[in-house]
Amino acid sequence: MIEHQDKFSTIIGLLEEHAPQPLSISVIARKLGMNRATASKYLELLESSGDVSMQRFGRSKLYSAAQRVPLSELFDRLSNAIVVLDADLHILMVNTSFIRTLGIHRGRNLIGSPLFDLNLRIFSDPAIRRNIERVQLSGPYLSDMQYIEDSTNHIYHIEFAPIVSHVGKPGIMISLRDITAGKNTEAALRDSENKIRTIFERVPSGIILFAADGTILNANRASLEILGLRHVAELAGGNIFAISCYKGTITKLIQRGKVAETELVCDFDHLKRDQRIPTTRSGIAYFDVVFTPIALDRGRVPDEFAILFKDVTTEHLARKELAFNETRYRSFFENTCNGVLIYEPIDGGSEYVFKDVNRATEEILRMDKADLVGKKLFEVFPDLPAQDVRNTLIRVLETEKPEFLQPVQYRKEPASPWIWHYIFKLPSGEIASFMIDISDAVREDTEAPLSTCGARDHMTSRATL
Repeated sequence: MIEHQDKFSTIIGLLEEHAPQPLSISVIARKLGMNRATASKYLELLESSGDVSMQRFGRSKLYSAAQRVPLSELFDRLSNAIVVLDADLHILMVNTSFIRTLGIHRGRNLIGSPLFDLNLRIFSDPAIRRNIERVQLSGPYLSDMQYIEDSTNHIYHIEFAPIVSHVGKPGIMISLRDITAGKNTEAALRDSENKIRTIFERVPSGIILFAADGTILNANRASLEILGLRHVAELAGGNIFAISCYKGTITKLIQRGKVAETELVCDFDHLKRDQRIPTTRSGIAYFDVVFTPIALDRGRVPDEFAILFKDVTTEHLARKELAFNETRYRSFFENTCNGVLIYEPIDGGSEYVFKDVNRATEEILRMDKADLVGKKLFEVFPDLPAQDVRNTLIRVLETEKPEFLQPVQYRKEPASPWIWHYIFKLPSGEIASFMIDISDAVREDTEAPLSTCGARDHMTSRATL
């Protein structure tokens, strides 16, 4: 083998000497003192390995040394740190990355030095040294190892390979690659995946992942509880569109492909009857939903989607009931024949602000609602018997016991109506008052031969009746 390598080197040397002029087989054989058939065989082997190139000139074959990138240039540009050792573990070659990775001074000459005499930190590790010796002795060895440097916590991937030089001499090539960043990225990715998995499993809101055709891909535990199911497999035969009573809602969200909030209505009886989904729930449920596309790559049309949802059936029905009660209250408030006033006490009850009045109140007081709401009672109506009215309001405010207020006029004018009030406190802390125009009754009694006190007592009795 060594003899062949010498012949190869001699032929390549001859071709390089005469470059760029190619040489024929006959010329090469004559100059090297070998027969033509032997020279032809060597040249065929060198051509197959890419060490020489051949071109035809008629029936003749002309050979020249292959034009290659210098090995030293290529070797120095490799990102891996590489050292090549001879059979005695002396350094034959190192590249720039090796010197930089191990922090070796650039002016230091390593060629020819025994590797283990250099006290390089990585090669001081007993396991690595022993593996190199196994390669040297042609014994069983590890082709790659990982090494963690204690002082820096850097992680290296090390590869070992026996080699044979172009002249047939054995050696060892060792390659080092700093994989710290990659390992840290892997660790961060695993940590992120664990966090996402924990959120997916423990968040109280339901999460369902599905494809563009509605096929359910996955669902978390909360979604199963909301849907009255025990296992994800129970959704396997279902479809995201089946969960919503209105398929068009989700279809439009998928087509738009944007994050959106909406509400879905689910008919559990339909799920059991038509979709064969074994839910334990029944009736209609309402869900608040956040829809989002899942784009794995930017610019790519998403083909997976997710909804995060929570059951708001109780809140929905409560809002519906509240809206109904509000409508009923407003209808009663506006359409009752009696006036209704609502005040908010301020300054400890020394003053009261109009919060609301109904149509009957506007007619009785001959004022528009807009001129009353937000205004102070005793500023709008300075003619009221302030002390009597204020004392009655304060008592109702403090004792929470309803009281009747003696008939009063809001303005000191003959045409101003006499108004009787029934005052009570609302749970909100506001004061409400029913008011009735009893002007006719007051005037009739005033014309009768009764004292003022007697008239007032009589009016109170009539109003009470």
